[in-house]
Amino acid sequence: MHMFSLQDRVMRLCLIIALVLASPANAQPFSKSMAECGGLYAFARAHVESPDAVALLEFGQAKWINAAIVQSQSEGVSDPATYVEATMTAKYQEWTDKGALAVFSEEFGDWMDYCRAFGRAQGIALLPD
Repeated sequence: MHMFSLQDRVMRLCLIIALVLASPANAQPFSKSMAECGGLYAFARAHVESPDAVALLEFGQAKWINAAIVQSQSEGVSDPATYVEATMTAKYQEWTDKGALAVFSEEFGDWMDYCRAFGRAQGIALLPD
């Protein structure tokens, strides 16, 4: 578990909020962000052994995949399933190229924080009830 000061936490939260609320003119499509979060969850899932953690990450990944497909349909993507799979796979590969220990990096933690905040902002329940 990483220990961050209150100031670090506030700065991270501000960064996450800024990323989530970024101007649509400057931001990538929501469907791409959703699919990338699915790839991050897949990468994390590949590097845990706890059955509880595996179940939570698989649940979250499935939610991201579904949300990305629905969102990409609304954005007019002609083949949503292929688009989402390719985007998710690219993000998974990006992190795989960094090595297995990348799952423990601060950068990876920041991206997972972003995905959780983005999920909340979009009304995506990433944890089972």
